[in-house]
Amino acid sequence: MQGRQGACGCGWQLLPLLLVLVLAELAHAGPWLDPGDTGLRHDLQLLADTGVIGTPVTVWPLSWGDIAVQINGSSEVPDAAAGALARVRSRLREEGFASGLQLGVEASLGSNARLIRDFEDLPRQEGEIAAQAEWTGDRTALRLVAQYVADPDDDREWRADGSYAGLVLGNWMLAAAMTDRWWGPGWQGSMILSSNARPIPAFTIDRNSTTPFESKWLRWIGHWDFTALWGFLEDSRDVPDARYFGMRFTARPATWLELGLSRTAMWGGRGRPDGFDTFLDLLLGKDNAGDNVAAADEPGNQLGGYDLRLTGAGLGIPVALYTQRIGEDEQDLRPSLFLTQAGIETWGRLGTVGDYRLYLEVSDTLCGGNITGDGTPDCAYEHYIYRTGMRYRGRAIGHSFDNDAEVWTLGALLNTDAGNAWIASVAAGDLNREGLESSTNTVASVKTRYRSASLVHRHRLAIGELQAAVGFEGFDNRVTGETDDEWRISLTWRQRL
Repeated sequence: MQGRQGACGCGWQLLPLLLVLVLAELAHAGPWLDPGDTGLRHDLQLLADTGVIGTPVTVWPLSWGDIAVQINGSSEVPDAAAGALARVRSRLREEGFASGLQLGVEASLGSNARLIRDFEDLPRQEGEIAAQAEWTGDRTALRLVAQYVADPDDDREWRADGSYAGLVLGNWMLAAAMTDRWWGPGWQGSMILSSNARPIPAFTIDRNSTTPFESKWLRWIGHWDFTALWGFLEDSRDVPDARYFGMRFTARPATWLELGLSRTAMWGGRGRPDGFDTFLDLLLGKDNAGDNVAAADEPGNQLGGYDLRLTGAGLGIPVALYTQRIGEDEQDLRPSLFLTQAGIETWGRLGTVGDYRLYLEVSDTLCGGNITGDGTPDCAYEHYIYRTGMRYRGRAIGHSFDNDAEVWTLGALLNTDAGNAWIASVAAGDLNREGLESSTNTVASVKTRYRSASLVHRHRLAIGELQAAVGFEGFDNRVTGETDDEWRISLTWRQRL
């Protein structure tokens, strides 16, 4: 951001107070459900909308244990959710939700890896192979992943993405993790933290069970979740070895409403102040140059905001509206210069075939653009000290469109009763639409018209699952008039042993 760079504190500094709520009942360690399976997300969203589960589903990863307890206790299930419940129960059996050791393998092959990523997990490179071992105990959970990548963009052929080691304390899981995260209701992207970039190595804390407060004064909040991470960014950036801090509170006070508060910050790093006082200033929002903080001592660069999702499913109306608003700056003790996402979705039954979902989503990453208005260019995910911005290993940590974009996406999903899934989307809009030549924008250095179409099929096999994807991405350079059209295809096979 420019001018009053790095702020967005104030009202959001109340979030750290939620850390004192680490009290709680005993819980078992359990595997975590990473973002990336759009079909499974549809089923869990449908179960939440119909009241079968109370778990907030706009923050990933999710706790399998929390979901398992709720669906195993379900007696009366609406007809609209019967198929989703059957598929989730089947998935739980396949995952082998129990203590002990599990092994897994995955291999993928493709051409022209997808530049713009969404919730669905597709290969990041043209060739990948991975093996994993996962152990779940009463108070410990461990997943080790070893992955080899052919011709990687970041020159990291060997990776441990997806690994974690966790310890249960009360109802909380403390972990060292390299896992994908997704914060918000969007299907195409998240304005603050998505799985677009590779996972950031971090120490994390996550709530195992999302049960409501027992206090009569707080019970109205409903099922709630809290997560926080303390991450470590790469050394090949403008400020090497900067830290990444994030936290999110999510609640479902009613079946028809889910809301979330999110905050992330980049601070410290080589040559920057990184003591406890600096971190405290960052938590309290005292990080704008001129706000009793000298530019040389400015703690860091922050984003913060809210999202909400409203549904009429409880009234028999299969429609939901959602939005996410993330501020790049602060004014009068409130976030400002918002990045805005909005969407509408509907779902239903397709005869005897399965369940479907349709969504229309628009994302505007121009600060203060608000989808239809003018805003501040070259601001989102940027900072005058941390010049690499809110990016990790060449990808935006937030939305995959990076800054100054406005793109509309129409998506469709079909989950069949046989457990297979079809996922399709088309998108069109402008990247870097203000036309400022940028050295940090990861998808378009100049004003570019973007077009895409994608079709993904997940098919259950006798041994494992096959994911096949085909897609098209077109980039029309508005400065030179050149067009770059690419077809993309990939095959991925996964198996848990």
